[in-house]
Amino acid sequence: MFPTMTFRDRRLPLFAFLAIFVATPVAHAASAAPTDRNRPPRASAEEVVRIEERRTALFQVMLDNPGNLDAAFEYAALSSQVGDLEGAIATLERMLIFAPGLPRLQLELGVLYFRLGAYETARGYFDAAVAVPDIPEEVRRKVDTYLAAIDQKSDGVGVTGSYTVGARYQTNANGGPTSSLVTLRGLSYELSDDARRSPDANVFASGEVRSTFDLPPQGVEFKLNGQAHTEFYRDRSDLNLGLLEITAGPSFDLNRFGLEGYSLDLYGIGGGAVLSGEPFLSSFGAGALLGARPTTDLYYGLRGEYRHETFFNSADHPTMAEKSGDRLQLQMAATYRLAPSVSVGIAGIADRFHADTAYNTYWQVGGVVGYSVDYASPIDALPGAWNLALSSQLSRRFYDEADPMISTKSQDTTKWAINLTQTIPIETDLAAQVQAGYQHAWSNYDTSKSDNLFLSIGLKKVF
Repeated sequence: MFPTMTFRDRRLPLFAFLAIFVATPVAHAASAAPTDRNRPPRASAEEVVRIEERRTALFQVMLDNPGNLDAAFEYAALSSQVGDLEGAIATLERMLIFAPGLPRLQLELGVLYFRLGAYETARGYFDAAVAVPDIPEEVRRKVDTYLAAIDQKSDGVGVTGSYTVGARYQTNANGGPTSSLVTLRGLSYELSDDARRSPDANVFASGEVRSTFDLPPQGVEFKLNGQAHTEFYRDRSDLNLGLLEITAGPSFDLNRFGLEGYSLDLYGIGGGAVLSGEPFLSSFGAGALLGARPTTDLYYGLRGEYRHETFFNSADHPTMAEKSGDRLQLQMAATYRLAPSVSVGIAGIADRFHADTAYNTYWQVGGVVGYSVDYASPIDALPGAWNLALSSQLSRRFYDEADPMISTKSQDTTKWAINLTQTIPIETDLAAQVQAGYQHAWSNYDTSKSDNLFLSIGLKKVF
């Protein structure tokens, strides 16, 4: 499949003819390089001018001496910098005629094909590079890294996920107002027992499954993800909750289109929830995620989603149907690994919900910051690294119109939360998690002022 297989056993006189044969297409590739770029240049505009001048000089060197490997390597490297990957590939593949089986050539060709998104062709060159006896250890390590990335992209079918079971205690499980006395249209009222803040404990279970399937086009996968959560309360059975959401759609590796490290996911959304044993919510919609991982330490993404949400009335919640409507949400997130054991993250959200009733229609903006650190286990019997994560969230919601039952002014609510999570590995795929957090809400509506302190402990299994 490679030129090394074709030419390795040919006799030396053939190379005199091949030198002439190679020089002509190399000249065409070199002269076309400045205008036939198939990737955005990695260099600045000023550097591109300098690089093109050097490429022109190297082209002349290769024309005079087609077997000059040093010139060919430099020409290919500079072609890669200005985005002419195909020109770089053509140069290196022809150099295999003069140096069949050279691991350095095989490696560089594999890297270039990887950047183009032609992963199986890249794998062939990487395999050829390590098939040569006594290859440098540096080459082998680099090949192993790329092969692992290719395997991750082309496993065919992959299923991963996790599930967690545990128990949680909250000082305000139902999100009730801070005070038992609230003001409604200028008059004071005492809340019923059900509407007041209620401390309670629950048991919960949650899970997530992620599946990927390779599609025939190179660099295209189909992703199917599912999330589920359920919780049962000791005293407040009206809060017993179960929900499920599924997303499915294609994922495109944008490497071949010049967006190295980028991917685009398009997906449909479907889900529903039950509350206190009765239908509570159904939703459907669609979303898109543009993600980028320019380095192994940095990831950032932009997500947009639309959902139509239908709420259902019940004996415990007789006015929920008024909250039905359409949600449009934009999210932006980034994570960065500061050190092998330390990561930071930040996210922002803008949310527009247009309900069937104007006083349930709102704008919402918010943000999250987080910090995560791995550290050595303080317990000899549990040698795996422990993880401590701290995050804080702030959001503000502005309603379009006043709720006529509560006030003549529209609602304005700000929420803040802080969470601390300690993860303790027990086995390679099993960990204990302890979480503690506090939530507080400020509002010009007494019915929306609240706070809540919670503590939970659980076991998380990954697969």
